[in-house]
Amino acid sequence: MSQIPEQVIDQVRFASDIVSVVSGYLTLRQKGRNFFGLCPFHKEKTPSFSVNQDLQIFHCFGCGAGGNVFTFIMKIEGLTFIESVKLLAKQAGITLPEDVENYDQYREKEALYFANKLAAQLYQESIRTESAAEARQYLNSRGITDDEFETFGIGYAPNSWDALIRAATAKSLNIEVLHRAGLVIKKDGGSFYDRFRGRITFAIVNLTGQVVGFGARRILNDNSPKYINSPETDIYQKRYILYGLYQSRDTIRSNDQVIIVEGYTDLTSLFRSHIRNVVATSGTALTEDHARLLRRYTSNAILLYDADSAGAAAALRGADILLENGMEVKICIMPPGLDPDEFARTKGDEEVKRLLASAVPLMEFKLNKFESIQHGSTSQKASGTRDILASIAKVNDPIRRSFLVRDLAERLKIDESSLWNEIGHIERQYRFRVPGEEKQADEKDTFFETSKGTAELGLLQVAMRHPNLIGRIVKNLNIDNIEHSEIRLLFQNFLKGVDPLTFKPQDYLTAIQDAKIAAKLSDLMMQENPHPKPWEFARDCLIRLHLALVDTEIKRVKEKMKPAAGVEPDLKSLMDELVYYLGERKKIQSGEYIVE
Repeated sequence: MSQIPEQVIDQVRFASDIVSVVSGYLTLRQKGRNFFGLCPFHKEKTPSFSVNQDLQIFHCFGCGAGGNVFTFIMKIEGLTFIESVKLLAKQAGITLPEDVENYDQYREKEALYFANKLAAQLYQESIRTESAAEARQYLNSRGITDDEFETFGIGYAPNSWDALIRAATAKSLNIEVLHRAGLVIKKDGGSFYDRFRGRITFAIVNLTGQVVGFGARRILNDNSPKYINSPETDIYQKRYILYGLYQSRDTIRSNDQVIIVEGYTDLTSLFRSHIRNVVATSGTALTEDHARLLRRYTSNAILLYDADSAGAAAALRGADILLENGMEVKICIMPPGLDPDEFARTKGDEEVKRLLASAVPLMEFKLNKFESIQHGSTSQKASGTRDILASIAKVNDPIRRSFLVRDLAERLKIDESSLWNEIGHIERQYRFRVPGEEKQADEKDTFFETSKGTAELGLLQVAMRHPNLIGRIVKNLNIDNIEHSEIRLLFQNFLKGVDPLTFKPQDYLTAIQDAKIAAKLSDLMMQENPHPKPWEFARDCLIRLHLALVDTEIKRVKEKMKPAAGVEPDLKSLMDELVYYLGERKKIQSGEYIVE
């Protein structure tokens, strides 16, 4: 299996500064030598995610995630190592050789990306043809001009059963790939036809700008659904994708606020009104993963929804999810009879700004809603109160939470202690219902829980931090006895010779491909001075490593001493072997074999 040449990986690594790469996903602020931000891999209210530019590594002190620029991209984008190299190479403008290593999963994803790119090209070419005149007329009536088609990935799927199939065939693309990409539908007889026909299409892209799916709006007067969307595929999971985030993330970060709408044209109209920090959920409700995605860029959100009851209910469900993920949430409900698209087109830029400025914090919105049922039944009031308390329970800031409870008690004329008791009940229910991420984050690789694993990792840490000791370590180490393949490879490189004066740990740290060892090592490297006496620590690691090897032999001998299937073991020979290894164990413990 061919691989990307090491020198090309090094070229990509040198061109991909980890601070710049990570900053594309979350907001970092410098404190001393490191940069800090809110971890994208677990829920937290105070930044514990640290990036070290000198060592080119990251580490979260909350969940333990860590590694180099490649492992960050692998983890946050769900990619293989080779995919992460290719993505970073593309961003750096580096052309990879043709003999790039291809895993099956990598080839499949590349095929799906190619299929969606081909479809997007066909649709965007078709939108400018005579057959798309009705589609352009509709878009123009919504204020979308021809100049905006490329910006928002807007196209037109020809009103044909096989327009995309014919385009794919001309490019030698297998129709089965189109099917796996959700672009064609398979008939019972085995033939295929285009999924999108006679519709305006909106290309949905991921954070790297690759087309992963489509939303399509009906313009023909038939009984088909108004909007249809691509099904989920290996590259398109709706819970992770927000329409427009690729175009708007820089503005979201600079404004420190995101506006969330429901539809594609809601977003395009707001963009036209110079509101560029906006995303659309496009066909799905807000999810926990959407909230975590947005949390990388801002902690402030405005939900802009229609005034109908369904829109308000969707806004409140989404608001609670955002609140639970540490975001400050405001609700902005449209005037009756208008959606954001219509409002922006008919009222103008200044009115849009005034509308957004009128957004109210979630708690105030819920209280106002509650007051509308003050004359309702007792059960209605109790249900409304619990609804408000369910949101308050998700507020992480204890001081803010206390003020909210106190204000609620005063406005509802309810004893404050009763409200606190109900919040406690809600929290207990929530803990029982939702497994904590902390449990997942605390799961450790079992190898590094063993004496041998911690010894190997400890030796590597000393080597990285104290290159002057590498020579002493390798004198006492049989490289072949190192179990972890990445650690073994690094020590094999050390055997070639290391100059302590020119040694750069980042050259080795950023070359690590195994996400587990990268995370473990980044944790150790971020610590100021974990071992005041590094050689004594390395010596202890060497002893533990040798003990682990001899203990394996002792266990093997003891197993052979047990009778099996009626065969009597040679106890005298085995006892001699056991005595020998026990003697070796004592010598190792005494440090007799360590060369100082």
